[in-house]
Amino acid sequence: MRWFVLFLLFFGAVINFADKSIVGLAAVAIMKELDLSYAAWGLVGSSYYWLYPITGIFGAALADRLGAKKILGVLMITWAILQFGVLAITALPLLIIYRVLLGVFEAPFSPVAYSHANKWFPSKLRGFANSVIVSGGTVGAMVVAPVLVALIATLGWKVAFACLGAASIVWFFLFQFFTRENPVKVYKEKQKEKKVKLEKFKLKDFLKVLGSPTALFTTLAYFSAYFLVVWFGVWLPIYLVEVVQMSAIQMGYAVAIIGVASILIYVGVSMLSDHLFKKNQNWRLSRVYIVAGAMIIGALFMASSTVFQNPVWVVVAMCIAKGLTYAILPIGPTIMMNELPERSGLMTSILTSSGNLAGIVGPLLTGSLIALAGANKIAGYNLSILFMAGLVLVLGILFAIFVKPISLKKNEDVSHPKFTSNDRKGDDSVIV
Repeated sequence: MRWFVLFLLFFGAVINFADKSIVGLAAVAIMKELDLSYAAWGLVGSSYYWLYPITGIFGAALADRLGAKKILGVLMITWAILQFGVLAITALPLLIIYRVLLGVFEAPFSPVAYSHANKWFPSKLRGFANSVIVSGGTVGAMVVAPVLVALIATLGWKVAFACLGAASIVWFFLFQFFTRENPVKVYKEKQKEKKVKLEKFKLKDFLKVLGSPTALFTTLAYFSAYFLVVWFGVWLPIYLVEVVQMSAIQMGYAVAIIGVASILIYVGVSMLSDHLFKKNQNWRLSRVYIVAGAMIIGALFMASSTVFQNPVWVVVAMCIAKGLTYAILPIGPTIMMNELPERSGLMTSILTSSGNLAGIVGPLLTGSLIALAGANKIAGYNLSILFMAGLVLVLGILFAIFVKPISLKKNEDVSHPKFTSNDRKGDDSVIV
């Protein structure tokens, strides 16, 4: 059951990020039809994230109390309604309203998905499980790009959006009728205990955990990586067409290649992290140093694309930069949930929502830089890339220095009661 749950969370992430990124793939068509400037397009990209941090935290906290299954079901149905509603968009204000509402209801998905996967997988597999969910986002944002580009070209951008609404409905029925909320009865008993703890939980204690160097610099590292997440979704397709001089079809395949290669890289980094954690139970070595090193190297490759703008090198550099920098996305939530296990959904939502603040700033910054560059669009794009690379580099170094996660005893696994060190040595049937 846990692998089927993970597959559906992966599929849900595919839809979630396809919803986000299809607007970038359709950028040329939308800007032409609605007569939008680069600055206006930056506003469209930013609007998705205006309420994202708030609703991400609220939705995840609600899932902690009501259950992930109910919340994810509500989210999916709402996505479907909004995607079909695109058919009525005729002007910039309606497009912005649609993007704001989509962001409101898509924000809780990632933290709730990470928290839900946390119920089904032991510590030694959580890096891999989270990387599968993150890879669903990459598949939705990039790997399916040729399919989405073909839909946009043949059916128009509005119908292509509606097709994603239909996919949401399929996911809703699969998840609601073929999965369970919890993996074992003992976890349900633990949930009852957690409700009592939640009622007694003091705000001062929560803020103390949230303000710790581990939580703070994990959140900042996640924030820096999300600049790339948003840039890849909103600006990469236009960058490949206008700067690298690719055709629409070439752009679609390039985006897909970058997506597939990056998945292999950050899933590999996550598996290495899990392997080291299984061997030594050392959070600093297996989680922090591995992720920090990946982010630093990824930032350097990202910056190199501004120096060598040959199409082949740009694709190679983007593959490596995206894959290594994204290593924080699956590992960051495991660090945050480890700091306060009884509030796993809330802790993860604070991480993802704070990271998504980059979604508000990033598109506006890039749009402004391109507009300020005037006829020299390449300079504007290059400045935005160098800014992101520098931010990831600096915060990756600070992440390595200051993040020191709490180490649990070897016979503890908070989210899986009665899961002992002896269980770790055998198969994992105890939690299925």
